[in-house]
Amino acid sequence: MKTVKVTRGQFQMLQRLTRKEVGTLKKYPKILLESKQLLRTCKKVIKKIESLPEHANKHKRQTAYKRIVTICQQAVDAVEK
Repeated sequence: MKTVKVTRGQFQMLQRLTRKEVGTLKKYPKILLESKQLLRTCKKVIKKIESLPEHANKHKRQTAYKRIVTICQQAVDAVEK
């Protein structure tokens, strides 16, 4: 068995995983790469939504929502490749 050095955050996350989840990750290691891409995209979407003014007009909201949809679609396309 190999010894792997991990950070404190990674160690805590590994402790939270169940045996079933660890087995799935061993069987499908590509899931991790895809999940990182989706996580980055979700963070971008959250920032976009939070940056919208509370009382933005209809046109600004529609433009922001279109941008959010394109960001999400690009991430989904990258994962499905």
